[in-house]
Amino acid sequence: MSRFKVYNIENALESRSSCSNLSDLHLIEALCSQDDDSMVYSEFVNRFLPDLIDNCKRKCKSRKIDEHIGVDIAHQAFERVRKYKSFKKDKIKIPDSTKAIKLYLIRITLSLFNTHYRKENGKEVSHKCYFDDIFDAIAVISNVEELQNKKEITLLILKKLNEKEKKVVFADIEHKRNQKYLPDEITETLSIDLNVKKDSIRRIRKRAIEKIHIAINEINQN
Repeated sequence: MSRFKVYNIENALESRSSCSNLSDLHLIEALCSQDDDSMVYSEFVNRFLPDLIDNCKRKCKSRKIDEHIGVDIAHQAFERVRKYKSFKKDKIKIPDSTKAIKLYLIRITLSLFNTHYRKENGKEVSHKCYFDDIFDAIAVISNVEELQNKKEITLLILKKLNEKEKKVVFADIEHKRNQKYLPDEITETLSIDLNVKKDSIRRIRKRAIEKIHIAINEINQN
């Protein structure tokens, strides 16, 4: 719940000048809580679009695609924020709310970049993740009973991981499908969510891999 009452934000939006006086956090809260959002959306774009375009251009350079695609994706990200109004204040894990908003926008662009990649290549190119070994360890599924068995084995292995290890594994599964290395932004987000240093993510991942392979070996021996 915001420290400011809702009517304070609504009153602030009565004029464009007042809208510009809103903090970044109150600005996105207003955007995600109102249907008539033209003024607040314009202000939100003005504040965050330049940095997001720069970030997308850097991604284009690293992925060797045209910069105009990155610019288009940056604009699409803002359209998604406006359409789905999915930002949640209670999901913020860091004291710097402006940085949290930027990370939120970057997450959206990563999804859009992956969608673009799939469309351009006709199909999704999947980079194998260590967690795929779970599925390689299980016989080819030919009926519903075997499908249920695969699900149970997967859940059994996941139970051997603590919450931090699970989050790192799930991030790898989600993002390494379309690119070989985990983006720096995701590693940074993980470090914030888990309240650990970025270097610790590597150690958490290593422990998770070891646990997964031990579990797989136990399955294969049975």
